[in-house]
Formats: sequence, C-alpha cells, structure tokens
Amino acid sequence: MVKTALYKQIYLNLKERIVTGDLRPNDRVPSEQEIMDEYKVSKITVKNALAALVDEGLVIRIQGKGTFVTPQPFNGDRSRSRSASKKEANNFIGFIVPTMKTRVIQQLVEHLEYFLREAGFHMVLRLTRESSEEESRAICELIESKVRGLVVFPTEDEKYNESLLRLSLDKFPFVFIDRFLRNIETYTITSDNIGGACETVSCLLNKGHRQIALISPENANTTIEDRTAGFERAYIDMGISIDKSLWCHVPLDILRSENALPYLKEFIAAHPQVTAAFALTAEMTNLTYRAMQSVGSSSAGTIELFSFDDPEIPGVPYVKQDEWKLAQTAAQLLIRQMETDYAPQQTVIPVKLVMPAP
Repeated sequence: MVKTALYKQIYLNLKERIVTGDLRPNDRVPSEQEIMDEYKVSKITVKNALAALVDEGLVIRIQGKGTFVTPQPFNGDRSRSRSASKKEANNFIGFIVPTMKTRVIQQLVEHLEYFLREAGFHMVLRLTRESSEEESRAICELIESKVRGLVVFPTEDEKYNESLLRLSLDKFPFVFIDRFLRNIETYTITSDNIGGACETVSCLLNKGHRQIALISPENANTTIEDRTAGFERAYIDMGISIDKSLWCHVPLDILRSENALPYLKEFIAAHPQVTAAFALTAEMTNLTYRAMQSVGSSSAGTIELFSFDDPEIPGVPYVKQDEWKLAQTAAQLLIRQMETDYAPQQTVIPVKLVMPAP
C-alpha cells in the first residue's frame, strides 16, 4: 500500500475544508507555523502543501499578511447547476487568469474582488493554466452561466481566440487586463510597460553600462513586446547603438521545462562582456540570478541585475506595477460598459522604478 506524502495529506485536508465551506472565500488559512504545530511537520512540507493549493487556484498568498481562500475558489466542479435565479446570476462577474503563481496576479485577484464587491457584484475566478483551449472553455461556460461581464488576463502566448473575438463582436462587457490582443477591439488596462522598461534601461545607461542584456520569455504577447520596445527606446533616446545579440528571449517550450536554467547559464557564459541585465518578468529575474550564481563569480559579481516586477531578491531594483489601480480601473470600465454606450478604450497605468536602500 502506497503511503500518501505528508504535504499531500495536508493539501487534501485543507482542500476539503475549503470545498465543504469550513474555510470560506476570503477566510485566512492557518499560518505555516500553525500547520507545522498541528501536523508535526517541517516548514518545507507546509510550503509544498500551500503551493499545491495556490497552483489549483484555491488560495492566494499575500506577503506580510498570510494565506487566504480565493474570493471564488476554482475546485474543478463543472457540474454546478446552471439554473441559478436571474437575480443571482446578474450579480456575477467572471475573472479569467492564466495562473495564480505570480504575485502580480494574486494582488489583482484580491483587489478586483474588493472593488467588485464594493459595487455589489460577486467574482467568479477561473484559471486557464496558460492554455488557450481552457481560456475558450472558461469563456463559454461563464457566458452560459449568465455572468454580466468578464475581466480577462490572456494566456502567455496570446494565440488568436475566436471566443474573445466573439465577445468583442457581440459587444459583451469585458476588459483585457495586463496583456491584450491587438486585433480585438475592446477595453484594455495595462501598466506602462514601455515607459517602465525605458526608464530602467536609461538608468543603467546613465550609470555607464553599455553592454546590457535583455532577459525575457519569448516575445509572444503584448506585455513582452512593449517592454522590449521600451528597452530599445532608451538606447534610441540617448543616441547609443544597441547590441541585440545580448537579447535573450527564451522560447516558451524551454521556459516551461527543466532546460530553462541551463539555457540561461549557457547564454550568460557565452556573453562575458555583459555588465548589466534587465529581466522582463520576476520569474526571469529569479532564473537569471540563479544562472549568474551557477556560472560563477565572474558574472555574479560584475553583472548588475534589474527586474520588471518584484523578484523578492534582496538588493535587486525593480519596476513596480500598481495592481490596486489596475484592478480599480478594470472594475470601473467593466461597470461603465454595462451602464453606458460601448466605447472601447485603452488605459495605461503608471509604474515606478524601485531602488532598494543600500
């Protein structure tokens, strides 16, 4: 008889408490220390259990506050009755996200739920796990269940999605947040990706760096496209020639495999002239940091690393997005669509370059 791993036992116990309603939406989950004391296990075991709950979209972790049940946890039960009363259905807004692994998305979920609740709506959260097929399925099921509107954080590769196009053609109330599809006319809210990247690279250029590496996922969505454009604009604005051989856009199939770290280690080792690096996501920053350490002191001690989004690495400067304002604007634009004429627009929210104290 195979014994269930300790972390999985804890994960299943907590999941059961969420599904049965013992832990309700927005409730605080027991702390790591409380779980360690209750189950007599190590911290790493507890972290693995909570990580499994985060991956499933059942909880969100908020730094400095704790772990909380998501506003409308996704538990895989698609057999929920679709015969809800019209009054109840009219109070629901769908929020479709690709993952719950990033701090930015966790914050967006928390803040959007707050603003929608303040406006009298309930949020239904769906995860696509970066799958365009799951994205289409989520849209169809939420529309069938008569939600009044949708907020969509598109998948990483931003593949053409007929379901999203249909929403636009039907003028169904929905908003793109963070990423968007340029060929679909609707309401979009993004951070100032171009401006944030330009300011960061300008800072590095002003510090005397010229051989600056760009480290990024594959250039497959509007967010990465705009941050890449901002990187290049800094060089253009200062009249400095740019060496694009120092650009490393990691293919998505490699990034989602065990080959991501070796890929970056090889890139860094092959470009010893690099004196600074700007990683376009927190995930890429963490991978780059690990790769620099693995390559050795020759790179780890001489490459100055900057990040778009907080990588939670001490001393690493980063571009901070305003998730509160992003969520607030998404709620406002969605509600406006439901109340007034359809008039698509793009809203860009300012960002801030955060320089850690020395």
